[in-house]
Amino acid sequence: MMTSVETRTMESAIRAMLDHHSDPALHQWVRGTMRAFETRLAGIEDPQEREEARRAAMVLIKTTLQEWSRGPVFPQ
Repeated sequence: MMTSVETRTMESAIRAMLDHHSDPALHQWVRGTMRAFETRLAGIEDPQEREEARRAAMVLIKTTLQEWSRGPVFPQ
C-alpha cells in the first residue's frame, strides 16, 4: 500500500510534469480524470482498497504524462 509520503511524491511528480506541458487539453484531461477517479473512489468503503485504486489512478495519469512528454498523441 502507498504511504502518504509516497502519495505526496507521486502527486508532486504529476504536478511537475504538468508544469512542463502547456497544452490545455492535457491539463483538462488530467483534471477531468482526477475528478472522475475521486468520485469513483469515494464509493469504495475499504480504506486499503480505496488507496490501492487511488494509486492505480495516479500511475495511469503519470504514465500518460510520461508518454505525452515523448510526443503528444493525436487521434487518428
